[in-house]
Amino acid sequence: MKKNYTWIILLLAIALLLGGGTYAYHILSRITEPASPSETVSLTSQGDAANFTVYDADGAPVTLQSKQGKPVLINFWASWCGPCKSELPDLDAAYQTYGDKVEFMIINLTDGSSETVDGVRAFLEENGYTFPVYYDSDESAALAYGVSSIPMTVLIGPNGSFLHSQIGAMSAETIEQLVQQLLQAEG
Repeated sequence: MKKNYTWIILLLAIALLLGGGTYAYHILSRITEPASPSETVSLTSQGDAANFTVYDADGAPVTLQSKQGKPVLINFWASWCGPCKSELPDLDAAYQTYGDKVEFMIINLTDGSSETVDGVRAFLEENGYTFPVYYDSDESAALAYGVSSIPMTVLIGPNGSFLHSQIGAMSAETIEQLVQQLLQAEG
């Protein structure tokens, strides 16, 4: 009788683990799916954007404030992040199309161990990306915007106002819609 009771408990534990795993997979897979255009919001100014300092490919400091005058699309990412990598080609296409009208700040969360400047440079070269990449090696930008999950995109108006933030990988259509809304916010 005791043996049967042990087997029943073991089978119930396995069923709970499988059920919990299935539920977690369902929730996490919805989080990492690219956002569709219908999931975005209209852009309205929500106050001044927090300034930060990141570093360009040559190690020179660059501030968000130095980008004022044009709308800014900020994207926080890392090369080990699957959802980040899924949206990078579409961000690069948007940069090639709108880079003269919108500042693109593609900010790598460079921690020096799992994400290094040299590793990111190799990744970018291997994939042929042309957008400007900035390195947040002292976490100034991530802390300024409370980045707790990546990819994360932040939209800043040409006057330096915070407009919108979005967590999760974006589809090409969503990126296009956000860029169009940024351009309208400019005028």
